[in-house]
Amino acid sequence: MQAWIDNIATPVADVAELNAILDPEPPKGVTLASDDGRRTLHINFYGGRSGLFWETETDLLLAWGPVPPGAPADQVVGDAEYAYDNPWFALPDGAEPFEVTPAQARQAAHEFLRTGGRPTNVQWVVKP
Repeated sequence: MQAWIDNIATPVADVAELNAILDPEPPKGVTLASDDGRRTLHINFYGGRSGLFWETETDLLLAWGPVPPGAPADQVVGDAEYAYDNPWFALPDGAEPFEVTPAQARQAAHEFLRTGGRPTNVQWVVKP
């Protein structure tokens, strides 16, 4: 995997190398790309909140928010209007859609490093 920050690529082979990039103070924006360049996870850190964007040859997805308790994992809806109407996409009180905590963003980065696939700790909406 490669971590891109300010147009500079850094190889990431294990959790320690990923943590060195994301902790203790992560860069504002980092893009994690699979070795073949076909899957990317873009992470933006804004203090106490974060945004995730997933991109493949066929998918452009925004993280809606964390997976609520009891909801099926790895859900994707076609647009935000459907997410608002879908009870499985309920957000915690006061949460804004398209935002996750920095801890959830780090968890997504770790899952991508481990599996090479789209993180399942958040729900996804097709980018308009």
